[in-house]
Amino acid sequence: MKKLTVLSRSLCRYLSYCSMAVLALIMSLMTVDVMLRHLFNRPITGGYDVITITMTILVFASWSYAQTEHSHVHVTMFLSMMPPKLRFACFGFTSILSTGIMAFATVATFQQIFKMIAEKISTGTLFLPLWPFMAIESAAFAVFTMVLALDTVKAFGAIFNEELAKEVQAFWT
Repeated sequence: MKKLTVLSRSLCRYLSYCSMAVLALIMSLMTVDVMLRHLFNRPITGGYDVITITMTILVFASWSYAQTEHSHVHVTMFLSMMPPKLRFACFGFTSILSTGIMAFATVATFQQIFKMIAEKISTGTLFLPLWPFMAIESAAFAVFTMVLALDTVKAFGAIFNEELAKEVQAFWT
């Protein structure tokens, strides 16, 4: 379990670097676009296309890292009032729901890739194919689903293991 946690954390960290790089690209592109528009009345052709399609990478690549750092909102107000075994069972159940929803979303994004390839869907100005960006989004969804599944296993393992119980409860406030 610890090896899986270390592996998922490092994978999520690299995905977050990807997200940070995309953020820097978006900020730079927007800055240059605004400057060119106001100074020379010549905006960057397709700047809007690039920003909108890379925005999905920015957002979805950061979700798994946020989950490993437990910075997503968890409403645990009532869990602290429950007996320990019920507390982790309820948390595990909601974790199963989250994992299931993300698993369905992951499958849907992979299906969307094949649809985009078949229909040759591209951006409006630069005619960039959208499927490579959807592939990155799908990979980010898959990693996020994996991290949620690992957290679900930990939540149910916390019912029987004191060490896991402390780890799971560490981020509850």
